[in-house]
Amino acid sequence: MRDDMSKVIVERPRRGGGVQGDGRGFRNSRERGSHLGMKRGYDRPKGLNENLAPLRRWLHKQVHRPWDKVYAQLCSGIDRRSTVQAHIFEHIDDFVERKAVLRDGEVWVPSHRWNRAQVPLADAPRVELFVHPATGILLPNRLRLKKARQRAAEQRRAQPPERVVVDDFTEWHRVDGCWFEVRLAAFPSSGVADNDKRFDVMRGCLGTRHGVCHVMEGMSHRPVSYARAFVYAVGKRQLSRREVRARLGDAH
Repeated sequence: MRDDMSKVIVERPRRGGGVQGDGRGFRNSRERGSHLGMKRGYDRPKGLNENLAPLRRWLHKQVHRPWDKVYAQLCSGIDRRSTVQAHIFEHIDDFVERKAVLRDGEVWVPSHRWNRAQVPLADAPRVELFVHPATGILLPNRLRLKKARQRAAEQRRAQPPERVVVDDFTEWHRVDGCWFEVRLAAFPSSGVADNDKRFDVMRGCLGTRHGVCHVMEGMSHRPVSYARAFVYAVGKRQLSRREVRARLGDAH
């Protein structure tokens, strides 16, 4: 762990410092005729504002190590005698679940930080890291990552495609919610220099074999990619809703 970890984590302006005044407009006013206590009358007190991102990254780098050694190294780099630095230890449980238990060979953890009810590790998406109850090793919640990847894959499948290949020289492209049928042509394979430019009607620019675009004045470039290499669009036609529905279904 870096020597200045405590400074990196806690050296950030406290929240509320930018508010003008101390929020005690009536504290010692003559109209009230009395005085408030030292801890009363504050409308906008300052709050701690630690930068916990370095701590989180460091903990993720300590996976597969004994938690006792990780915790000892953390204690050696942060002075618990300091009120501000000692407050950092309250956030360790935000990243590491240390109260995991074994039930029938399965790891269970509290459903929430302040809730004693136990749930399987797979049903605790809040848990990023946990201490294995049998070995004491700091481990990542791979089930959480697996479910996150599954959700991302489902979202990708639910999103409509941006391109559909009809044949070698015909593709459908969705641009700004509208579908176009694009007719492609191949660049000459020989006898033409690599910097030979052909106008791409779909991209709206002059393109070369290697995809280098030269935008013409008054034209807008569209970042369209084709399934084949060394081709350019020579024609396009906007498709009707009936055509799109017949091929892609109602969802598109």
